[in-house]
Amino acid sequence: MENNAWARFFNEGFFGYGEKGDFKYWSLAHFVPLLVFALGIYLIFRYREKIRDWKHEGDLRFAMAVAMIICEMSYYWRLVYVGPGNLVEHNMLDKFPLQVCGWTCILAAFMMFKKSKFIYPICFYVCFTLGLFPLLTPAVISTTGPGYYRYYQYWLEHILPPLSVFYMTFVHGFRPKLTGIIKATGFMSILVTFAMICNFNIPPLVAATDPGYSPNYLYLAVGTMEGGGSIMDVLVKIAPNVWGRLVLLLFLVEGLFFAAYFIHKGIIKLYTHITSKKKIKE
Repeated sequence: MENNAWARFFNEGFFGYGEKGDFKYWSLAHFVPLLVFALGIYLIFRYREKIRDWKHEGDLRFAMAVAMIICEMSYYWRLVYVGPGNLVEHNMLDKFPLQVCGWTCILAAFMMFKKSKFIYPICFYVCFTLGLFPLLTPAVISTTGPGYYRYYQYWLEHILPPLSVFYMTFVHGFRPKLTGIIKATGFMSILVTFAMICNFNIPPLVAATDPGYSPNYLYLAVGTMEGGGSIMDVLVKIAPNVWGRLVLLLFLVEGLFFAAYFIHKGIIKLYTHITSKKKIKE
């Protein structure tokens, strides 16, 4: 009896799934993580020099990197323990590590471990473009609000990578270059290739509610939507044909990469202009 109660705690309790609508857009449960993210950016910027000179700065980077690795790995540990649950929404064949957020988490961890200038541009361009969409429309946690582990894992997985980019930018002075877009594009091309292979080769999953459901890695499956009102659902409606969607995604992603670079340059110039004026007055 005790073992059954413990199993229910993991499968139906904190580590399980709730009802559809347990998490709602722009509710308090949505605003709080965004406020924590904004606070983290402010604190890193405000104390960047003190952090840089702190004797435990390396330990702080190490802790952030480990936290990101644990966030990503615990997603799969939880799935293995809890089980696939609902066949359509939680099937393990739909959970291969082929999502942008998961890989930015891994890459950002290695960037922090090694202070890697090679990985930095990939994290910068991906985190500040595609990585922003899940913060605005976290459709995949519609069944897991603050009463579930998945809620906390999701937000940490999506907040820590961009925070680590801010950290390396403010504390260690890393700067993106225009040529870094080539690295980010190469990374996305590799991810898209494997995603397309899986989408076309994994057979439809048999489920009473939706017998035609197939994995939808990177939203490049045929006519499949994420559900829950995601920004990416709009893309599927605009380009229902998978090849048209791939071309549209290519132009969209490249446009976002260039926009991220020039917005960053504009902010740097504006900040330099403001600080130089302050120094002249002093």
